[in-house]
Amino acid sequence: MLKIQRAELRNSWTNWLGVSIVFLTLSLVFVFSSLTIVSGFTAVANGEMALEQSGEFTLVPITNFVLGGIVGLGVVSSSVGLVVDYRRGALARLSLAGATPRQVAGTVMGQLAAVTIACALVADVICLIGLGAGLELLAAARTEPDMLVVAPTPIRDLGAVLLTNVLTVGFALLAGWGQARKASRIPPVEALRQAESATSKPRVVLPVLGAVAAVVATLAAFAMIPVLAQYRDKETASNVMQLAIAVLLTSTLAMSAVAHLYVGPLARFWTGLIPVRSATWQIARRNVSRRGTRFARSVTPVMFTVALLLGMTVIMPTIAATTAKAGLEIQLSAAGLGPVLTMVGPMLAIALAGGVGSLLMMSKQRDAELALTGVLGATPSQRRVLPILEAGIIAGTALFPALVAVGVEIAYFWFGLPAAGYDPVVSVPWAYFVGSFLVALLITVAATLLPTLPALRLPERRVLARLAAE
Repeated sequence: MLKIQRAELRNSWTNWLGVSIVFLTLSLVFVFSSLTIVSGFTAVANGEMALEQSGEFTLVPITNFVLGGIVGLGVVSSSVGLVVDYRRGALARLSLAGATPRQVAGTVMGQLAAVTIACALVADVICLIGLGAGLELLAAARTEPDMLVVAPTPIRDLGAVLLTNVLTVGFALLAGWGQARKASRIPPVEALRQAESATSKPRVVLPVLGAVAAVVATLAAFAMIPVLAQYRDKETASNVMQLAIAVLLTSTLAMSAVAHLYVGPLARFWTGLIPVRSATWQIARRNVSRRGTRFARSVTPVMFTVALLLGMTVIMPTIAATTAKAGLEIQLSAAGLGPVLTMVGPMLAIALAGGVGSLLMMSKQRDAELALTGVLGATPSQRRVLPILEAGIIAGTALFPALVAVGVEIAYFWFGLPAAGYDPVVSVPWAYFVGSFLVALLITVAATLLPTLPALRLPERRVLARLAAE
């Protein structure tokens, strides 16, 4: 059995390679955050900077560590689920060979640990080499015309790196345990089926419970507004701002938890409103809506990116405009896009890595679909345009729930700022919004189109024959 499990590990590396960007990004966030924390607190201990001025190198990386972990739980679980779906036939053959459910689950967990360790080692090298430059970038992001932030001396603590690697592997195993258990329940008959065609049914109960919990947390924040008004003091406006950020996060989590239940119908609805009747457009519509859960895995990261970037950039301009209307002049530091990226960038990177990994994992299926359209008469130009249209539909679909989450945040400002004694003025930085959406769109287009280019250069029947042989 040990030989069979080793052979399964050797044969599965190409599937894990498709989602390895997730584990690499997760390791980069964790290792860089830990080294930044060590460097920041060392600088404070050595008198290089005051504790109250070290937030960018102490408090912010701790926040990045926590938020990255929250986002990473779902992203890692989804990525492991993709690999399990693609290898259902191979895992079922383990059962036919006599493996127990525990051994099948252990095989998946062993593969997950091996991939995580390999990615962690690569992340270690990158972070150790680039730590100094990274700290300088953090300092530059926080530097304002009237405030200079100096980066601390980089401390390349190998002990902290090793401890972070251990924590990363443990975190990945925890996040992937549910998917490993699902793999252990694959019936042996799946060995007789094509692995790519057998996918698991979308989960309903747990995602709905998660969404309900996020909605309850959002409503609880709104319920705090009368309390804030009753006990108004100089910190009330700050409390409203912090609760608005919490509402943005909980709303985004609520929309993402049940994304697989609504993105398909939503995509069919809004794309149906576009008066385009070309065959290429209609095929792209059907391709993305037919993929169900996998389509949601690509939509959710784009939604996270647009919602959090726009929502975070709304905060400071809204506070500034509101106080200006009240005749007050306040100095707001860290109001640009750079500081926002230092706060939400790591978790956005993890979320986007999950979306890119999902699109890369679907590349073989997309190759087969494009080859079939070629056999049925599609021209080479039409086959090249199809992935671009699919990426546009993914990004367009993600825009709607993102706007809902940001709308909830704006509503909180609208009802919450009067509790602090201000007449609210909402200021939306549309340039940042359009820019973040275009960046997410370009990343989605690249992840959708580029993997298909090698297959597009081959005859359609050769592509189908190769995929059938696999």
